[in-house]
Amino acid sequence: MEIKIIAEASTRLERETIGWGISFLIDGDLLFDTFSDENVLKENLSSSGVNVEDIRYVVISHEHWDHTGGLWYVLRENPKVKVFVCKNFSGEFKRKVKDFAAEFIEVSNPIEIKDSIFTTGEILGTYNNEPLPEQALVIKDNKLTVITGCSHPGIVRILKKIEEDFSYPIGLVLGGFHLMDKTQREIEEIVEEFTRIGVEKVAPCHCTGEVATRLFRERFKEDFISIKSGVVLEI
Repeated sequence: MEIKIIAEASTRLERETIGWGISFLIDGDLLFDTFSDENVLKENLSSSGVNVEDIRYVVISHEHWDHTGGLWYVLRENPKVKVFVCKNFSGEFKRKVKDFAAEFIEVSNPIEIKDSIFTTGEILGTYNNEPLPEQALVIKDNKLTVITGCSHPGIVRILKKIEEDFSYPIGLVLGGFHLMDKTQREIEEIVEEFTRIGVEKVAPCHCTGEVATRLFRERFKEDFISIKSGVVLEI
């Protein structure tokens, strides 16, 4: 199965020049998150050879602007997509999606979106001391590939829930781990938890942070995958 990194920004310079966030295309027709800037998403889809009308599913990890900015472009161009959101996303966000007449699926528990690709269901995190629901993706083969947006509920907590729900070894964890505000000691413990869980490969990006990215690289060595816009992964 192929994962295309449509848009990814993880540095201050990128945030100031092109935007912030992530957007990944999985198996040719499932878009996970939509970056912050719809023009960047549009241009990057085109340069990646992706026709927006061929997208059948859009999964939004959480409501923050850096993951939803391009959604409205996708819905304008292709209102036939199925949009998967957490049940406890805001009423305002859900009403805006419904205005485009797209099929709208609210998720609470893990469900299969398409063959071998699942949402974790809603996992409650916090942001600025306010509740923040989030979901991640799981691709199930002989091993699991986990794709995260920002991991506000905690990346280790997400992985442990996936372990419980899917009972398969975790081959790869890709996405934002949201460790920018953690101390080096806290990050080192999280890296250790990845090892204890048995994660084989990591591909941290976006909000993971420079220190955490370095520590993951040092620990996983050849099993560390560098992520940037335009990269294509085969899993």
